[in-house]
Amino acid sequence: MNKFTLIVSLAIAFAVVGYLSLNSTSYMTVSDLDKIDKPTKVVVMGNVSKGSVFFDKGVLRFVINDGRSSAKVIYHGWMRLDNVSGYEVVAVKGVYYPMNKTIVAEKVLAKCPSKEEISH
Repeated sequence: MNKFTLIVSLAIAFAVVGYLSLNSTSYMTVSDLDKIDKPTKVVVMGNVSKGSVFFDKGVLRFVINDGRSSAKVIYHGWMRLDNVSGYEVVAVKGVYYPMNKTIVAEKVLAKCPSKEEISH
């Protein structure tokens, strides 16, 4: 019975570790995108570039940066972003296309200026 319990315990431990590694979110910087050479799913944190926010026909377009690099973001949906200061922090989840330095976002989370957490 002890051998069976050990095997079951190890199987459960491996399943938990595998699940956590596949579903954990690791935020990248905008500069980290420069190392990617093929379309890749990413979660990137950056600042909205001043004057870059445009909304037209249900598509939100803006640029994020980290002071060293920048990337365009396309999001099919609407959310309010600060187009004036250029300091709003966002997390963008989607697919990064390095050939045109663009993230096609499935989710955009903006940090509320009055709170420490990120919300949408």
